Amino acid sequence: MKTKIAMVVAGMMALVLASCDAQYRKTKSGFAYKIIKGSSRDSSIKTNNVVKFDVLWKFKDSVLFDSHGKMPQYAVASDRLKDSYSYLEVLPEMKKGDSAVIIQIVDTLFKKGYQQQFSFAKKGDRINIYLKVLEVFRSDSVARADADKEYEKARPLMEKEAQEAMAKQKEKEEKELQAYFASRNLTPQKAPLGTYVVINEKGSGTPATSGKFVAVKYDGRLLTNDQQFDAGVYVFQLGLGNAIQGWHDGLQLFNKGGKGVLYVPGTLGYGAQGSGPIGPNAALKFDVEILEVSDTPEKAEAVKKVADSLAAKNPVQR
Repeated sequence: MKTKIAMVVAGMMALVLASCDAQYRKTKSGFAYKIIKGSSRDSSIKTNNVVKFDVLWKFKDSVLFDSHGKMPQYAVASDRLKDSYSYLEVLPEMKKGDSAVIIQIVDTLFKKGYQQQFSFAKKGDRINIYLKVLEVFRSDSVARADADKEYEKARPLMEKEAQEAMAKQKEKEEKELQAYFASRNLTPQKAPLGTYVVINEKGSGTPATSGKFVAVKYDGRLLTNDQQFDAGVYVFQLGLGNAIQGWHDGLQLFNKGGKGVLYVPGTLGYGAQGSGPIGPNAALKFDVEILEVSDTPEKAEAVKKVADSLAAKNPVQR
């Protein structure tokens, strides 16, 4: 793996050196770029052509993304990309075999709404992108067939890398949770999938088992700073319904009437994509109370309606 990375970096350096004779230009949207011509005599990429390319994204000395030796990227050349600050704006000036060096400024990326994707950077920083056109398809169907073939070749490696990344993330989450518990002298119980649960009251009613409909009163907070992101009463079907995995996992340790706290690692919460104020792989804390456990959604919804009505009459300042 180190040898492969070294080869890619060497190739990048060769690309940079080759680009020294080329003048940097700017797109209408404002980023700088150079195109290093290959030997192809093909015509330039036209609107609606599908372009197959390799790309490497770098931030300082860190590789953010690299498609080399993995799944090539595919994109449709489009006039709609003009003035978008997308690195794909340069495609209409390229041919098969051409390469490009692209420099994007973090300030503009932030203005375009990409703060979360580049949260590791600060204003004034830049992202370097190195792109090489591998093939240009005039037909969508031919491009799809090629992409399917490349996917089958790349799938074993992608699955392996995904598994390794998930294992590494879970290991990191476990260390962070254990440090949090130790600092607060907590000894929570671990649910089957990895949610940690503090049971203040087990509850004496119907067990909250898979398939049951539950009405859960909750207060959700970010574990890192205890900032509340949501609260209310939620009804769903355990094991099947629309809820994060951490709830399906941890709530089954309670009966109706139970109260406690769920500590949900990011991989059992909103994952790498996050949601609103919840950042990527953010650990969450939920104070929960099981108001109802029933065989039908109607009874759970009726309990929720009563709880919502009481909350409206007696609002709590958040």
